[in-house]
Amino acid sequence: MTDEHLALLKSSIDQVVIIEAADGERILAQILFVFDGEDTPDVFYLKVEPGPDGTFVTQGSGGYSMLLSDIATVHPLKS
Repeated sequence: MTDEHLALLKSSIDQVVIIEAADGERILAQILFVFDGEDTPDVFYLKVEPGPDGTFVTQGSGGYSMLLSDIATVHPLKS
């Protein structure tokens, strides 16, 4: 992940982005918090999917986290 991707994550709190993991998985994610400290830098997010009325619906009942080192790219959601 580049510095630009990290900046996008940090500026996208409460917004939806596409996270592409290093293993190729693409996740539609509402960003909750980005922790880029020394030990385990990671991002916390909710998995979401488009709802019938154009809003996003949370999948599942809990949040997720991913190590920043496991993220290949981050893409803004095009409107």
